[in-house]
Amino acid sequence: MRLLLIRHGETEHNVAGLLAGITDSRLTNHGLIQAQKLGTYLIKKRQLRFTQVFASDLQRALRTAREICEAQTSEDKDLEISPITLSLLREQDFGSFELLPWSRSEDARVKDPSPDDSDFKPKETTEALKLRADTFLDDYLFPLFAADEEPELQVAVVSHGLFLAALWKMLLLRFKPASVSLGPDVAPPGPGRPLEYMPAWSNTGFLELEIRQQPVVKPKEQPTPTIPDVPEAPAAKLNATMKVFAMNSKEHLVNLKRTRGGVGSSASDDKQKRLESFFKKPKMDN
Repeated sequence: MRLLLIRHGETEHNVAGLLAGITDSRLTNHGLIQAQKLGTYLIKKRQLRFTQVFASDLQRALRTAREICEAQTSEDKDLEISPITLSLLREQDFGSFELLPWSRSEDARVKDPSPDDSDFKPKETTEALKLRADTFLDDYLFPLFAADEEPELQVAVVSHGLFLAALWKMLLLRFKPASVSLGPDVAPPGPGRPLEYMPAWSNTGFLELEIRQQPVVKPKEQPTPTIPDVPEAPAAKLNATMKVFAMNSKEHLVNLKRTRGGVGSSASDDKQKRLESFFKKPKMDN
């Protein structure tokens, strides 16, 4: 299986520096171009052909996923595909802190919502985020892997930065440490930093993985235990290897510059034609 974990394109709330967990933030014009370039890069340059594209149901991730699917369909109509939308893949819910600035002064934090407020809503816990990630792995991703008879099943998951970080950590836990390796062009996260702490996802940055099943070795038959109340064993590691080929890859964004005059930071309009062609300078006649 070839697996890509992808963050959505830039949004209006990213530009404003606001916490937008489950708030349905729109892509900016720049973010839409990022998503279009990602789709073109993956389908045309990398020649990937996705069999499944999973996406958060929040529009910033769904719109990014649709650009990938549209790039594939335009390249080969026999491989037409649409995103599978899942609320499981949503960003962390910041509760009453939604739409507050990411970076706030100590004076500003005095005005933050308080648990004593009657309408206070706590943010989603890290444990709840990991549980959602585990549920996605068990209910959607691993069934595909178990049934995969082709060595190049290709799957994309388009989601959000904090959720993807949780998903990556929970995915790593399913593998034996010795079965995980880095590709030739991938550097470790940093001195003394475990692989689970990869750099934060940039807008449309992606983590690319190759997961391979290992031959099954049947264990010798063991007699049925007669001791009552034997505690249940922890979940077994996958009998598979995983190789990391890219971490927060942004190769598709090389030489991409924001459109001047504030247009790039404006929210995109679904009725607009493809923005790359919209912003290209017209050719001059000789």
